[in-house]
Amino acid sequence: MTPLKSTMKRIIMSFLLAVCLLAMTVTRPTESQASETARFRIVAGTTLIADIVQDLLPGQVDVITLIPASSCPGHHDMRATDMAFFSGSSLVLLHSWQKEQDSIVAAARSAGLPQERLKTVAARGSLLVPSNQIAASRKTAALLATLPDADAITINKRLDARIKRIETLSAASLASMAPYRKTPVLSAVMQEEFAHWLGLKIIGVYGRAEELSPKTMMSLASLGKKNDARLVIDNDQSGAEAGLPLAREIGAAHVSFSNFPILVGNKSGYEGLVAENVRLLISALAQP
Repeated sequence: MTPLKSTMKRIIMSFLLAVCLLAMTVTRPTESQASETARFRIVAGTTLIADIVQDLLPGQVDVITLIPASSCPGHHDMRATDMAFFSGSSLVLLHSWQKEQDSIVAAARSAGLPQERLKTVAARGSLLVPSNQIAASRKTAALLATLPDADAITINKRLDARIKRIETLSAASLASMAPYRKTPVLSAVMQEEFAHWLGLKIIGVYGRAEELSPKTMMSLASLGKKNDARLVIDNDQSGAEAGLPLAREIGAAHVSFSNFPILVGNKSGYEGLVAENVRLLISALAQP
C-alpha cells in the first residue's frame, strides 16, 4: 500500500469511528413504537423535517412524509389520495418552497385543514449544512411546543441534545475533509452549498439532467479542464449520473449523494445522511 493510500485509509477510518461513537448516543423510535403510543399526527413536507420531528417527539408521534427521500421535489406531484394525509393531522410542517406549491396548498384546503395548522419551517439554504439544520430544528421545536398537551420542556431538552450531536458531527466532518480543502470541483446546484461548507472549491455548477444541453456540457468541460477539477458531484434526486459524462470528459472522479435522509436503518436521519455523504466524498477524492 502506498503512503498516500495508507493516509487516505486512516482518514476514512477515523471519520467512520467518530460517526459510530456519535451514533451510539442517538436513539430513534421505530415506526411500530411510534404508532402504539402516538399522541400526535404530523405531516412533514420531506424527510428532512420528518427526521427532526421524530427526534424531538420520540414515541409520541406518527409522521407522514409528503415527498419520499428518493423523489425529486421539483418532479413530485401531489395525488388526490394525498389529501387523506392532511385529514386529522395535528400539524402540517412544510419547507418555505413547498408553501408556494399550489398542489400542496390545494390538498390541505380540500381536506379541510385549518390554516393555523399549516406551518412553515423557515430556514435558509441547504438543510444539509449544520448551521441551517440547527436553525430548522429550533424552528420545528418551537412549532411542536405549541401543540396541545405537548411537553415543551422535554422537547427543548431533546433539541439541545440534537444540536450538540450536530455540532460534534460538523467538527468531525470538517476535520475529515481538511486534506481536501480548496480542491476544485464541479457540482450539481443542489449540492453546491454543502460542498462549499466542506471546504471544496466550486468552479462551476449545473442543474438537472434534462437541463444539460450539449452547449452547457462543453462550457462546463472547458471550465473543468482549465481549473483542473478533480471531482464532479451529482445530486441523487435530480440525476445521479447527470455529471458522469462530464467527469469522463475531463478525467475527474464522479460521486453522487442524497439531499434527503432515509428514516430507517443504520444510516438513517440527518446525521446518518451527512456521515454517508462525507464518506462518499472522501472515497471519491482519494482515488488516484
